[in-house]
Parts: sequence; C-alpha cells; structure tokens
Amino acid sequence: MGLPNLYICHTAYQVLVELVRAMEDTVAPDLILSSVIPNTEELAGRLSATGLFRCVRVFDEEACGNAIQTGFLRTLLLQRIMGRRNVEKYYGFSIDPKAYGAIYIHNDWSVLGRYLQDLKAPYVLCEDTMASTCHPDHPLIDEQRTLPHFKLRQKLGYGYLYWGDYKRVTAVETECAARTPLFPQKLREDSKSDRFHRLTDEQKALVRQVFLTRPLPENAEGAVLFLPRDFVPDGLLDGETQQKMFTAVVKAHCHGGPLFIKTHPRDAFDYSRLFPDAVILERTMPSEVLNFALPFRFKKAVTVESTVLKTLEVADEKLELSLTEALALLD
Repeated sequence: MGLPNLYICHTAYQVLVELVRAMEDTVAPDLILSSVIPNTEELAGRLSATGLFRCVRVFDEEACGNAIQTGFLRTLLLQRIMGRRNVEKYYGFSIDPKAYGAIYIHNDWSVLGRYLQDLKAPYVLCEDTMASTCHPDHPLIDEQRTLPHFKLRQKLGYGYLYWGDYKRVTAVETECAARTPLFPQKLREDSKSDRFHRLTDEQKALVRQVFLTRPLPENAEGAVLFLPRDFVPDGLLDGETQQKMFTAVVKAHCHGGPLFIKTHPRDAFDYSRLFPDAVILERTMPSEVLNFALPFRFKKAVTVESTVLKTLEVADEKLELSLTEALALLD
C-alpha cells in the first residue's frame, strides 16, 4: 500500500487544501494542526470525524520556546541539537520522517518547519495562500539571498533557510508554473482551484461538515453576503464607529434576501450582536469554501476596502466600498 503522507497546516486555508488532497490519497495521511489556527481542537475533532485521516494532532508551537542560537559557532554546533530538544524533550512531540512517503508543509518559517530542518527531513513546500508563489515580487526571499555566505549556508545547512531555499526541499508547489519565476528546478504545478472545482457533491458536503458548524437556511433565495474587515487593529477606526458603519452598510446595500456574514479569521467580534437575524458563517472557514461548497449562489456580495471580492465567484453582483464611502453612510 505504501507509506502515508504527512500534512502540516498553520491556517484554515491550508487545512482546506490538505483536506481536499487527502480525498485523493490511497493511504490515509496524518495531519498536524498548529494551535495558531483558531478553535484548533474543535477543528481537529471534525477533521477526525471525516475518516480521511489516520491521525490528527494539534501542536502548540508557543509551548516550545525559542531555541534559535546566535553567533557562528553556537549556530553551527548547537542549533540542530537545541531545536530538536525544545520540541522532543520539553514538549514531548516528535516526527519520524522515515514513516512517511512525503511531508507537506505550507509555512516552513515556523517551529515545525525549523524542526523538519533539524531532523534533516526532506519536505514539499506548499503555497501559504492561494497562488502566493505567483506574485511577481518576493521580497522576503530576495532579502534572504543577500545574507552573508548564503550559498555556503545553503550547502552546509547552517542555520535555517525558508520559503524553498532550504536544500532538502524536494518540491515547491505553485498554482501556475507559467506565473512563477522561482525555483525552476523544484517547481511543481498543482492547481488548488482545479482541485476544488473537481469535487463531487458528496465531497463538497464533507467540506461543509468540517467548516460549517451551523445549519444553512433551507431557503436562500436572494441571499446577500457581507464580508466585513476589522479596521480597529490598524488604528483606522474605533470599535463603536466601526459597528455603526457596518450597520449602515448593511442597511443601505444588503437587503432583498437572507443576510450572510463571513468575517476574517482574526476578527473575533460577535456580529450576531449587530445582526441577530443573519447567518454568521464561521470565521475559521476559508473564504474559498464559498466558491465551491455552498449549495446556492449569492445575489450580491458587499465588503469595505478589502480585496476579498477579487476571488469570489458565487455572487451575481459584487460591491466594494471604500472606507470613505462607507463612513459617508453615517451622515
């Protein structure tokens, strides 16, 4: 039968990718979820219930502390030892690379990514977000390659290298190879959009089972989707003004059918307080799920100064208000 794969995820979108990939695996894979994902334990339970995974584990990266060494000799001699000790001895967690056919990780600049490098484990680097490798500029990679003795660091495995530059990265996945100038020798095209749109109705129902914990209304004719963005952390609005603005936006532009609200994963505000009759979609649900997994389309989708509508495919009309336009509704 062969060995199972191991998938390591740090965001809900990455979980979606590996959930869909697991549907095509001939051997049930293992899944590790970083606890940085909101509501990780509950999500792990729903993923286990699908029966697609041999094992689903939650890993608390913050519990491992910081094992990164400074100075040439300490880094050269102690980095791998200290990194493994922090994970295996202090946290009691370990990975056996030989137990897997392949290891897939999306964020190798994480504790788990560094641990894989401490183990000298080969791995496949997947895209952090949809088509992230297809961006024309990659300043983090460019900056990393200006490090002193970069080529020597890469050859010797000195310290840590991320975003595909680590020497044991066996492949770098991309949504579209023609749009990705990076890593010509390691590049592997794997369109997640194509994977999503190939799903059967039964598989889509399984996706909903994982990411939708509340029942959808039986009648969604004329449904309107509002996708708010939290401006408070950026200092652009205070909480009270933002709530009044969102209420005004919904009143002006979101009517004619049932209201659905999908927030950003980091937006923890309880929108049922503002819109008690709305269907509040889980903030941990990737917005990509809207494109292929819901059993209906939206009449209209509305947001305020956000790029989220650019990839939304299931709305007959899309309206993106600027922050100025949204605030003007308060006058």
